[in-house]
Amino acid sequence: MPSTLSRTDRRRTSPAGFTLLELIAIVAISGVLMALLLPALSSAKEKSRRSVCGVNEREIVYALTFYGDENKDFLPAATDNSGGYHSIVLSSLTYSNMMRELYNESNILYCPNLLQAVGKMGGYDPKTGYTIGYSYLAIKELPATPKGPDVGWSGPENTMDASEVVADANYWIKNSSQTLTVAPHTTGGAVAMANSGSSTASTGSASLIPGSSSSMAVGGKGGNVGSLDGSVVWEPISLMGEYPASLDGSANGNW
Repeated sequence: MPSTLSRTDRRRTSPAGFTLLELIAIVAISGVLMALLLPALSSAKEKSRRSVCGVNEREIVYALTFYGDENKDFLPAATDNSGGYHSIVLSSLTYSNMMRELYNESNILYCPNLLQAVGKMGGYDPKTGYTIGYSYLAIKELPATPKGPDVGWSGPENTMDASEVVADANYWIKNSSQTLTVAPHTTGGAVAMANSGSSTASTGSASLIPGSSSSMAVGGKGGNVGSLDGSVVWEPISLMGEYPASLDGSANGNW
């Protein structure tokens, strides 16, 4: 006749629960594993976003090439609505021309790191135009004057020139009343910082030093740079040049 377990026997044969010491050990081990894994996950996420930026810039280069095919090889003007130049600001006309060639996929003009850091991109000011998430570099060099050398940067004017034409927006403004620093690719993502008078807004942990914070100074690691020959190359910021990013000399950038 098969034997059966009494209720008392069942209790005695059931597995025992964790002791307090075992729970503490499990929590400690989990903490160590998380500390080891989180930097790797953050690094993988940053590499993924760098790759997306490279894809975006390649699409921008293709759009510029298509525009040139329809306009005697000339590129959309790299000026804002006032006729000036800031590498991250497009005039309404240039923006609409790009949108037409990009099939109105405006997200291509914005770095995913910057979108996450600031929550939104694509600000519009009727006086200047559309702020984008990359630097558009197709601007002629300012001529030298009797007072000194030029302060601009010579970018491509047409699609027959294989020069650099778009780059990640390592960009900063420094003057007596306002500073702005953007570093789209740091170890942990983007840093976007502004200081106006006594107020400071920041999406990163780096400190903003008024008048002196470049993208490198707040942790920028580099950026993608796209050329009209179709190539898009990641460059460490230490190997990038530092150029005026506006014709009035108020902004600087790395590419």
